[in-house]
Amino acid sequence: MTDSKIDWFDDFLGLGYHLYDVRPVLLLLIDERKKVANTWNRILKYFPDDEIKAIFVETDSKYEFVLYCESRILQSTWVFFKSLNVSEHYRQFKEDYDGAAVLKLALYIKKKDNSTELEIFKYQKRLTNVKFIKEDEAQQDFIVARALQKLRNPKGI
Repeated sequence: MTDSKIDWFDDFLGLGYHLYDVRPVLLLLIDERKKVANTWNRILKYFPDDEIKAIFVETDSKYEFVLYCESRILQSTWVFFKSLNVSEHYRQFKEDYDGAAVLKLALYIKKKDNSTELEIFKYQKRLTNVKFIKEDEAQQDFIVARALQKLRNPKGI
């Protein structure tokens, strides 16, 4: 697979976790309402649920998140990727994951009084292919290896 068939997406703030549901929920945090709608309407809704791959590449105090799927409708592979700090919520998500999770979109709203609010949208995808791997295992998956290169050297690629 070449980069010409891969669309890279890192225009989201990070991840959120909602752990008090039947299945743990992974939230893609986005900072603009229009971006939420575009991300769903132009990309995610065309992902077949059973083909979405979510990979967490763990290093010392960080992890790289890579979510991707090849869409026959869009005729390309979309890759969401971000480097994030390990948090207690991430550890709990990893512990609670038992073969299925739900992917949702959330609007991250920063208020004038410096508080924040999340608006969680009903759009959702079921994740059944979630892996927590170490860095040396990442090279076995071309897209994950490429995403790690982009995260570590964003201007050089």
